[in-house]
Amino acid sequence: MEQLKKYKISVIISGGQTGSDRGALDFAIKKGIKHGGWCPLGRKAEDKVIPSRYSLLETKTSLYPARTRMNIRDSDATLIFSSDVNSKGSLLTTKFCIEMQKPYYILLLDKNTINKIKHNFIISNCKKILKWLNKVKPDILNIAGTRESHCPGIQNLVSIILDFVLENSGKKQEWPPQKPVTQNLFENFIF
Repeated sequence: MEQLKKYKISVIISGGQTGSDRGALDFAIKKGIKHGGWCPLGRKAEDKVIPSRYSLLETKTSLYPARTRMNIRDSDATLIFSSDVNSKGSLLTTKFCIEMQKPYYILLLDKNTINKIKHNFIISNCKKILKWLNKVKPDILNIAGTRESHCPGIQNLVSIILDFVLENSGKKQEWPPQKPVTQNLFENFIF
């Protein structure tokens, strides 16, 4: 495969759900990149409880929107791997990014794409992601997207794609930040 110049990242955060979130966290652990993120109270996920190997902090509620909002708040940018950009989760994530004026990038990975993944597709999309990363220059990158049950294989594919575009910066970056990267808009948000 074509060798791409990887973006150096300090921290990867995610909400811990199966699929895109865990693909990102597994990648970070494998590559020695600091990881973290906010997850729902009780470490709630579709497979019951998020494993303890993921260094996640619990929000004060078991509702998913709280962790979505806090991960966007406490990151510099959000990369979304979605099988349906009109899904409730993808729409909410982009809405929060827009509200908080945070950069985001969406890569559409539907079930058909995952089954027919080709070299050219990966390289082409990795180049687009790298162009975006080099433009927005995040130190803390939030990864969000579709859960595994909605798009089987997405967890593994996210990890593969991240392996093409990211490497450890080696910088000591604090997470969670002592002060949110963006003002805390969560307290005034009603679910």
